[in-house]
Amino acid sequence: MASRRVLRRRRALSTLAAMLVTLGAATGCTSFGGEQPSPEEHNPVAPAAVGAATLSVPPTFDGKKGWRNEETNRVYAVAPRTGYLLDVFAGSDEFPTRPESSASAAPAPATTAGGKPNGTVVIARGADKGTVVWSSAPLKRLQIARPPLLRVVNTAVGEVAVLVRFGVVPGDGLVRSRRLTVVDTFPVSSSGNAVASTQHLERETPGDFGAVAVSIGDGGVLFQGNRVEDASEGVIEADPATLWNPTTGASNTVPAGNRRRSTVCDEADGDGCTVRDVPVSTVAGGVLTAEIPARPQGRFGLVGGWSSSEIGPEGRTRATLLGTLPGAMVIAWAGEAGKPTLYAAHDPGSGALLFSGPCPAPGGGEVDPQGLRSSFAAAPNGRYVVAGSLALDLSARTLACLAGDHDRRGVALGAVGDDGIAFGSLLADGQAPRAEDEAEPAKEPAVVNLATRRIDPLPAQTAVPDLLTASGTGLFTLSVQREEDTTSSAAIAMYPAADASPASAPPAK
Repeated sequence: MASRRVLRRRRALSTLAAMLVTLGAATGCTSFGGEQPSPEEHNPVAPAAVGAATLSVPPTFDGKKGWRNEETNRVYAVAPRTGYLLDVFAGSDEFPTRPESSASAAPAPATTAGGKPNGTVVIARGADKGTVVWSSAPLKRLQIARPPLLRVVNTAVGEVAVLVRFGVVPGDGLVRSRRLTVVDTFPVSSSGNAVASTQHLERETPGDFGAVAVSIGDGGVLFQGNRVEDASEGVIEADPATLWNPTTGASNTVPAGNRRRSTVCDEADGDGCTVRDVPVSTVAGGVLTAEIPARPQGRFGLVGGWSSSEIGPEGRTRATLLGTLPGAMVIAWAGEAGKPTLYAAHDPGSGALLFSGPCPAPGGGEVDPQGLRSSFAAAPNGRYVVAGSLALDLSARTLACLAGDHDRRGVALGAVGDDGIAFGSLLADGQAPRAEDEAEPAKEPAVVNLATRRIDPLPAQTAVPDLLTASGTGLFTLSVQREEDTTSSAAIAMYPAADASPASAPPAK
């Protein structure tokens, strides 16, 4: 039975980790506040930005002023509201003022061949020009055992960068080595060349670093408790989670819920129906829980607050959380036989329903809501939210379904700006293009005005951005071929908004 418990625990961690990545990405895309410092401070730590490879970009961007920075094996994050690109650089053992020459091509932070720990430096660049605005002082030296996590979260003091690293502080014969999970935070609106972290945390990590489940959200950094589960035998053990505040450094314990019977369980599946609600993520209003073992459309809720079994429109209880942002969360509510799925915006603090509507798949039927979670994106000011063919205006409290009909093709949406201009791909043959389908035709890029719901095709081979900043700068990813390497690698290209771009819409209220 022990082996089954371990297997189920790993499976649950994998499932919940996927959920956390989705939620983390969503909250990272929707930032508020933060004073923008002057970008004129030059930092000698970082190499100069490289001119962007020639891309054909939509006319809303200035195609002549792009810049590029290596992404391969690197950890980066974007502060959309402030308009900065943050990166993690590896330094050498001696902590020089400039990263070692291999920093841009090596994992960040890296370990030397001799096993000695390297320094780590966080760099912030202005997204529009690539100018270095600030860099951190070298951080605690670690022998890195797992890639770090870098996120930008929204707090009462503005956007804050949170860096989580996993590694070992070597012993010296007298002092024992220490296995640590280390967290450092920085206000995104910092300036200067040796910015100290405003909060620092070191957690002893005796077990496998790969099994450490960490969620970074607007509600703080959540270290999930260890868990073992075997629902078929009614065994679900879950240690309390720890919530850490990135602005104050305060910590508190968040216990798991009691065992209960799942509301979305089929005894015939052989897994039993016993579940527990465990802390898995954070939002501005607190800590979110999900039931384990994880099941599609299983119950979730806010610790000390609402439950998805109580807040659904028309009494619906089977739900999928698509994503969250400071002022709202978007949930797909499954209907009974013959009733369409309803997509709804809710207040994340109270769970109150704000508005809802359907969005059927092209040609009829329903879209799998699990697939929409990875496409969830929001404008920097939080007014517009998109997921697949779904578009929500949180200020006007309207929902648009751009899936198309028998007369007009629909669109799968991606990045969206404060002005309500979104980018995506036209739907082909009643479904969104799939990268794994070799017979699939080339993607057809499109630009969409969410205010008017007008869809305009873009010329073939036009690149569309992955996300947008408040100033309208777009982040693109591109493949780079090096002369000394037969393989291609990815790079980040940033293009500022064209002078004639539409003015930004007012923030969501």
